[in-house]
Amino acid sequence: MKANWGVVIVAMVLCVSLHGECPPGDLNRDCRVDALDLLLFSTEWLTGLESSADLTGSIGVDAADLALFANHWQQVDCPIVINEVLAHAHDAASDWIEFYNVSNIPVNIGGWFLSDTDTDLEKYQIPEGTIVKPNGYVVLYEATHFGNPYDPGVREVFAFTENGEGAYLSSGDDEVFPDCLISEVFGASETSYSFGRYLKSTGTYNFVTMSEVTPGKANAYPRVGPVVINEIMYHPIDADAEYIELLNITNSPVTLFDSEIGEPWRLIDESGLDFRFPTNAPVTLARGEYVLVAKDPTAMLQYEIPAKVKVFSWPSGKLANQGEKIQLVKPGDVDEKGTRYWIEVDRVNYSDGSHGKDFPKGLDPWPAGADGEGFSLSRLFPSQYGNDPNNWYAGTATPGAAND
Repeated sequence: MKANWGVVIVAMVLCVSLHGECPPGDLNRDCRVDALDLLLFSTEWLTGLESSADLTGSIGVDAADLALFANHWQQVDCPIVINEVLAHAHDAASDWIEFYNVSNIPVNIGGWFLSDTDTDLEKYQIPEGTIVKPNGYVVLYEATHFGNPYDPGVREVFAFTENGEGAYLSSGDDEVFPDCLISEVFGASETSYSFGRYLKSTGTYNFVTMSEVTPGKANAYPRVGPVVINEIMYHPIDADAEYIELLNITNSPVTLFDSEIGEPWRLIDESGLDFRFPTNAPVTLARGEYVLVAKDPTAMLQYEIPAKVKVFSWPSGKLANQGEKIQLVKPGDVDEKGTRYWIEVDRVNYSDGSHGKDFPKGLDPWPAGADGEGFSLSRLFPSQYGNDPNNWYAGTATPGAAND
């Protein structure tokens, strides 16, 4: 558990990229667009084949790619990402943070700074000569590095907290990559589970709970389950017939209540929905069992719901037709101020298929058929990562049963 240290305000100019990605047009992967990239670009000019110089994804290198290349000319981005964080180690084991080099050149991060707050970025200075090899990893440990008062780089001892916070890597006045600030914010975590970067079908990343810890290696697949959001009817023809379906994907029963803590699991969204599962008669889902949380159980009578499926109603609110974030969470720790923290079990940031401005290349990949056309948003593979549009489709409403 981290201590309550004082803070020092530090000014920092942000690098162009807050997530450590090299800019478009960086064909030789050194995180800068310069004459070397222009030479590579020229050799691919007007080719009709797939090429790294095809910056627009149009299969071919043409004037549109040249315009994008010119737009990023002389741009320098940060080649290092925060790739994985363990903030809740078991017993005496150490928390740690892992950096990954996305470029094809070695990067010296010696002299860069690590912190757990954006109000004091210089809590720990990384030892001189710390090199992250091309497409390689470096791991720093609390016990050895940033939490060790005898490490000469420590300006203020800190530790990441299991209740969730942020990790911040800043380059300061580094001569090669100056003024970069890389950050990742994460929530509460269970013991021995890390957070890591996961690349989605949209080309963007989520920083989510991993199925296993992998310090110094490529990240594992995200942790999925034990209970998942399996179907969402967010814009039915009958406005009262909204529902969210949950499914136990494991081979064992899962109780949506923590008897030791005395708190139930919750289903929440960004528009006011906050449903707490019963505490007087806790809900236990058997292997492959479904449970429904609905806006109006009476309106649910229009569906053919299996008799054994439990249906609960949420107290207020409605699902957003334009899209929003829905989370299934379970109780975590309480801090010294008595604040309860909640561990995310599953989440879906869905959209309605019409918000291209919010997605790469201006295309909203979520199925539009679930937006008021009588279909539900249905999960394709329950055991696979859920917060990715490629795992959802617009299907016939099947509350309490396998998706059609």
